[in-house]
Amino acid sequence: MTDTTSQRRVALLGGSFNPPHICHVLMSVYLLETVGIDEVWWLPVHRHAFAKDAVLRPFEHRLAMCREVAEPYPGVRVDDIERWLAPPSYTFDTVAALRAAHEDCTFSWLIGSDILPELHLWHRWTELREQLRFVVVGRGTAVHPEDLPDGGEFVVRDFALPDVSSSAIRSGLADGADVSDVVPRAVTDYLAAHPELYR
Repeated sequence: MTDTTSQRRVALLGGSFNPPHICHVLMSVYLLETVGIDEVWWLPVHRHAFAKDAVLRPFEHRLAMCREVAEPYPGVRVDDIERWLAPPSYTFDTVAALRAAHEDCTFSWLIGSDILPELHLWHRWTELREQLRFVVVGRGTAVHPEDLPDGGEFVVRDFALPDVSSSAIRSGLADGADVSDVVPRAVTDYLAAHPELYR
């Protein structure tokens, strides 16, 4: 039997990070301080499992922005594991690879409440929900017990993040809007150096 008392408790935050925004930071710092985890690992998707690849900017740009944003936060790290996995990027495969590579860690998966309605569509969901604890944080509104899918272990935090999305940020950038109030300063600086990325 594995001794879990000495293992690092890692919460995984997967997503497109297209681009990273302030809610990624708020969620990570909040959960580091409140959920009994040691680290949050950001996992930028390489190729999306759903039909979203058309809007994905190059992986190297999204990875670089994540690393710039995470750098000031000792408990947050960025892992590029999905670069090395066969496409498309399924959470089940990512988790299996991480568990094989990091036997000294126990993993939870962080999600915003906006993801709850589609969880049952995730690849090999019935198996995945037996392998992970899911930590749910509100996006725009609080989470209610009836919103949770059947099965699995869910930890719901009574904390609502601002209703900020990467898609709205991309739309604003395409229109030349100032998005500095919803993205970290590191992203603002990165986009200033790469103005073509979302135009």
